[in-house]
Amino acid sequence: MPAPLFLSGPCEICGQKTSGRHFGVLSCRSCAAFFRRSATWSRKKVQCVKGTCKIFEDGKFNCKQCRLKKCVEVGMDSKKFQTNRDLISSCSVPQSLCNFLGRPEFILCCEPDKASVFKTTIDVTYLVDMAKNLLEKDPCQCPLSNSLEQLSTTLENMRGMKLNKETQIIKKLGKNESLKTWEQGFLRAVEWFSNFSEFRELDENLKMEILKTCWVSWIRLDKLSETANKRVNATLDNSLLMVGNDSCMHMNDYEVDLSWCTNYSLEQLAFFFLTPDDEKNYRQLIQDMVDLNPSSTEISYMLLQLSLEHAGKRLQGDILEATESLVQAQANQLHDYYAKKLKLSNYSSRLTQLMKITRTLEADMRLRIEKKKVADVFNIFKIQFSHPEMFETT
Repeated sequence: MPAPLFLSGPCEICGQKTSGRHFGVLSCRSCAAFFRRSATWSRKKVQCVKGTCKIFEDGKFNCKQCRLKKCVEVGMDSKKFQTNRDLISSCSVPQSLCNFLGRPEFILCCEPDKASVFKTTIDVTYLVDMAKNLLEKDPCQCPLSNSLEQLSTTLENMRGMKLNKETQIIKKLGKNESLKTWEQGFLRAVEWFSNFSEFRELDENLKMEILKTCWVSWIRLDKLSETANKRVNATLDNSLLMVGNDSCMHMNDYEVDLSWCTNYSLEQLAFFFLTPDDEKNYRQLIQDMVDLNPSSTEISYMLLQLSLEHAGKRLQGDILEATESLVQAQANQLHDYYAKKLKLSNYSSRLTQLMKITRTLEADMRLRIEKKKVADVFNIFKIQFSHPEMFETT
């Protein structure tokens, strides 16, 4: 005879609210779990001197022996235990192409004969020399009270110089386009940092090491914020992303030519380039900045915090100490900006939202570094740079 479908009412053992039928009896989960644990007790252990104890009283269970006795009396049956369900040991790894070939998914299509043991070196010494020359020039003379305001003005001036220039849409991303945008990005970051008074006071070698390490993170946030700013001002279509000084690209409509840097196809190396998750994250970051519409002062602090912390964590030692000191000083100036200029007594929520953006980009930088390590192990790329530390996150 099938069990009745009545599944509500008090537990037949303790009287509490039931959760269904367990081992043939309408009971609560607590009594069901108790019976599961104690059904195998020896007869001596289940004997109670009184034999009439109240099962549940004042929020606790009093006598285990009487509770087990009641479980048996109302009909709980240990034969209904399921002992062979969802055993990990009985599971087998599902068959897949990864298992069959013995390769992880991200190098599934890599063909060993296409690996590049011998590489072409791209010399970027001229960029380093140009950076040194920029740092030696006198900074813009701005009658401003602190360096964060100076950097904010510098950023506005750099973007203002391009207002009258027509933005070019890049439809193909190949060797020339990649090298050009990298060159523009590096020199743009150097120009901005050259107007950072505290940064200029650092040792020459420290400054160059920081710039070579942090420029990619700086330019990535710069372009995302510039894209968001143009969308707010309705001067850029929502499908476009700024990638160079005067250039942008459709996020879903562009061609990628990798023949200059690898023997593998884009399909084979999809793991290493702009994945759907990357695109989704970029779109969300841009939308977050559109919603927040940060000022140039806030953007300047975000640029400093992201790039200097990245450089400090990567290089450690004296550079970590220097970058932490610089970021802390600018954090104090950002506080003054909120408290004195904007008259905001509580800005923690807004600052948290802004820092969420930089944290997302930090995670992206770490992932890119790990992908670069994998690519190096398998000789994915057939090029190398004279200054490899400059391109580990490109």
